[in-house]
Amino acid sequence: MKALKCRLFFVCVALLCLTMLGCGKAETPVEKASREGILLVGNGADPATLDPTLSSGLVEFKILCGLFEGLVSVDSVTLEVIPAVAENWTISDDGKKYTFKINKNARWSDGTNVVADDFVFAWRRALNPMIACEYATLLYPIKNAKKINTGTEKDFATLGARAIDAQTLEVELEQATPYFLSMLYHNVFFPLPKKVLEKFNAVDKRDTRWTRPENMISNGAFVLKKWSINNRVSIRKNPYFRAKNRVHLNGVDFLPITNINTEDRAFRTGQLHITDSISPARIDSTARDFPKSLRRDKWLGTYYYMLNTRKAPLDNPLVRKALSMAIDRKAIINGILKGGQTPALAFVPENCGGYPLNNNRVKENILIAKQLLSKAGFPEGKGLGKITITYNTSEQHKPIAEAIARMWRENLGVQAELFNLSWPAYLSARRNGDFEVCRSSWVADFPAPETFLDIFKSDNGLNHSGYSDSKYDALMQLAATAKNKKDRMAYLSQAEDRLIDSAVIIPLYFYSKSFLISPKVKGWQANPLDYRNYLDVSIEAD
Repeated sequence: MKALKCRLFFVCVALLCLTMLGCGKAETPVEKASREGILLVGNGADPATLDPTLSSGLVEFKILCGLFEGLVSVDSVTLEVIPAVAENWTISDDGKKYTFKINKNARWSDGTNVVADDFVFAWRRALNPMIACEYATLLYPIKNAKKINTGTEKDFATLGARAIDAQTLEVELEQATPYFLSMLYHNVFFPLPKKVLEKFNAVDKRDTRWTRPENMISNGAFVLKKWSINNRVSIRKNPYFRAKNRVHLNGVDFLPITNINTEDRAFRTGQLHITDSISPARIDSTARDFPKSLRRDKWLGTYYYMLNTRKAPLDNPLVRKALSMAIDRKAIINGILKGGQTPALAFVPENCGGYPLNNNRVKENILIAKQLLSKAGFPEGKGLGKITITYNTSEQHKPIAEAIARMWRENLGVQAELFNLSWPAYLSARRNGDFEVCRSSWVADFPAPETFLDIFKSDNGLNHSGYSDSKYDALMQLAATAKNKKDRMAYLSQAEDRLIDSAVIIPLYFYSKSFLISPKVKGWQANPLDYRNYLDVSIEAD
């Protein structure tokens, strides 16, 4: 009996040892994804839409750039315009006519050719007033685009974009637009698969059934595989993409993690290759302990608050100026952000197409702010009522809003309350004017000052502030028709002066893109627009 017990004991020990040897460390999601060639990216929030015509946010743009491709792309380092669906183009001597030759290898994910008419169809749809595309104004340099979008021209065939044949697209502009090519990689210029939109009745309606994974076809490096709300958007390699030799990833998964602390933990526990941002509280320790994982790249963007000029008391410019002047921007950067941002005392950041930065347009002066508020009829904030600050859910937006509310209370006696919304609800509130003060940001769509200043023209679909100034619009038109760069920049500068003086926006800081990235990710180039189509990006597997 004793011998039997001994034998059983040694058998159990042997089995335990074999079990221990067979049970190594569990594979993390990053390790599994790296082995499969799938990039795991934090994306901040769920996309509101994946329809290129309807999209208006960075959350969506980062996904759409993997799914679709326009006539041109840009170099991921220099931002120089390079061929994409158009293999080449010519420009007339007067700068008003562009002729694009479509690459015969450009195909949709069902194997059919991308043709010139796919662009004409997409652009006409974006300009259709029934679609209410917020980015339609980007198309306004094209002849008759504005008239069609505003309904004064009913014949869409008059648009200055026509397919000469399947491989030739001719575009005629209202006037020479020096940055026109740089605009063409934006999602509103992407081609659309007409037959798919017709099938799902989305040609002249905001119906997005065509963007479901089982329905969508696209022409980019990847196709939509999965879209699970509060989980992930998965895109996978498009076998028909024209430049397959530059696609080294098998796919990308975008994870909508709104909490930066949760995202930070996800990165550190092997659930993400790349984060959307980084908790300011973690920057110093990460720089010290994991310097190869921390990136702080220049980013051509401005974080600001937009004020609803249609709602009292914010319809009073004296109140708006007082709120702007009572904010200590350096305190927000040094105390909360800590990511290399710079105070924004203007709207247009530096390095924007040769536009001279004038970063003293906004004044910070509590004494004058108090005088302005008193002049408006609200001494020490009395009678003003509470002002609501609306922001989309994020652990970074909240402390900024709290800091500003505290500054308004302590410096002006103004009471503020915070109201956070999910990303889709936030976008809806902005579009509907359902806000008083709204957390906003703008990252350049192309490297020119117009990408910032055009937003606040009276007819711009993204101008949710209610601001309308005929003199501002006139200056922007003079800039658009200027004969030389010097005059163009001078008109733009005067327009920015008027915008800042109106205090319809409160610029807070110029962006620096701080995030975490695994050293295994190769080819993730830094550029001021944070633009990427995921070409030439790869993952070093274990």
